[in-house]
Amino acid sequence: MHKLRRLLGLPVLEIEHGTQIGEVREVVLDIGQAAVAGVVIAEPTWFSHERGIWFGDLYSIGRDAVMIRDASVVRDFSAAVAATGTHKLSALCDKQVYTETGDYLGVLTDAACDPGTGEIRFYELSDGFITDFLSGRLIMPLPPSQVVGEDKLIVPEAMLKLLQAENHDSGGVV
Repeated sequence: MHKLRRLLGLPVLEIEHGTQIGEVREVVLDIGQAAVAGVVIAEPTWFSHERGIWFGDLYSIGRDAVMIRDASVVRDFSAAVAATGTHKLSALCDKQVYTETGDYLGVLTDAACDPGTGEIRFYELSDGFITDFLSGRLIMPLPPSQVVGEDKLIVPEAMLKLLQAENHDSGGVV
């Protein structure tokens, strides 16, 4: 599993020519499909619109870099980011998470995905610095449905029972 905030700032490297074409500036999530839609990149040249790479066009996501075959997979991402059902990771993080019955679960701090499929597996929640320090952050499986508000995320009541403490030896979660 890869925590998605860790991808921000990673270089995007082109395998064909061995060059860096930019850095990951943002991760775009398709909440309806529970998957990473792609990444927005910051390129050395300045464009007036967002450019990015669809998840299916990524060769691999490594610990230290995102790899693509060649620069031809970089596309205009302006419409994709505005599409219904897609959200930037930065727009989801720091939202307060509540159940539909009004129970506060914490603040969404990150999401994790399977690097091979792009499937979003869980959200990471914080209940404050002291609780994070003493008990660790909470892991919540991706809800079957959710409402993304301006500053809140509403999830089904059943998610309260599925919260678990983050396992610091989580077998590959980076």
